[in-house]
Amino acid sequence: MSSDPNFKDESFDISELQGSADGQPVFNCEGEKITDLSAVKIKKYDFTNPIVLSDADLSKLKTKSEQFVYYLAGHLSMFLRTEFNLELEDLTADLYANFTQSIKNPSCITMFKLQELNGVCLLDVNSHLSATVVDRILGGRGSTNPEERGLTDIEKALVEDFNQIILEEWCKQWQNTMSLTPSIIGTESSGKFLQTSPTDAMMLIMSMEASFGDVSGPMRIAVPYYTLEPVVSRLLNAVSSTEKQTVKPPRWHEIYDEIPVSVSAEWDAFELSLRDLSNLEVDDVIEMSPALIEKTNLRIEGRTCFIGEIGIESDQVAFQVSESIVEAVKLIGKKHG
Repeated sequence: MSSDPNFKDESFDISELQGSADGQPVFNCEGEKITDLSAVKIKKYDFTNPIVLSDADLSKLKTKSEQFVYYLAGHLSMFLRTEFNLELEDLTADLYANFTQSIKNPSCITMFKLQELNGVCLLDVNSHLSATVVDRILGGRGSTNPEERGLTDIEKALVEDFNQIILEEWCKQWQNTMSLTPSIIGTESSGKFLQTSPTDAMMLIMSMEASFGDVSGPMRIAVPYYTLEPVVSRLLNAVSSTEKQTVKPPRWHEIYDEIPVSVSAEWDAFELSLRDLSNLEVDDVIEMSPALIEKTNLRIEGRTCFIGEIGIESDQVAFQVSESIVEAVKLIGKKHG
């Protein structure tokens, strides 16, 4: 303890921070206690599970994954000679330990490497789904009993072509960013014995739901972020630079100046019932509001492009533009002052 009589101990116990969202004291980054919690939004954060990608980045990767799922479904349908449905469930980031604990037992886990990158990646396919694929490869109808079990060595060899197609199609989605070549290095039936990455390594996990015949089951591809980081960073940088590029307006050519277009001045005046409309005769007078003159619609090729006032100027009908509609720029391709 300090011997200074003016010394004020401003330290606090760690227990004061626990459960801070449940009515306990809350402190700011400088250690000052916040008394008014009405203006503070408290959000729990797990420092053992850092977020390496923002929600916007994950959204961009998810869009690319949806294209991969679409093409993969077609490729597997041709391979199995039957309709193979595949839907993207989610694309998330989670710790390696959490992923291995979530693997169902038994399961069909394929370990693979990308020759151009470091690290070991995982393909987790539901065991019932894998057994059904084996049945289909052997000429069956693609349906099995509901019992889930691990595959035999012969069945693993048969289903390897199926898994190889998945991995090759997954690598194709990155070919514009980096050419990747997958190679299968082993299989496993449980996540308990997997030690391909550190327990605290961040994984990018793509979850899909597959179905064909009367069988359905999940499929997941898990890749360490440190493995895919060079590819992801290049992809996101390319997407960001594309979004920043301004769209150039269409170039106007002088030859366009002589093209005739249909122009009409109209009003949205009133509504009539069919009975009143059918009773109209020659010399009938329909009253309209004088304000309509200032709300005349100038239409080009049937689209309202300008709003203004119509009148007489030097024995000719004239139209004064007071408002330009967005459709005008889209239609004629250039702006007028």
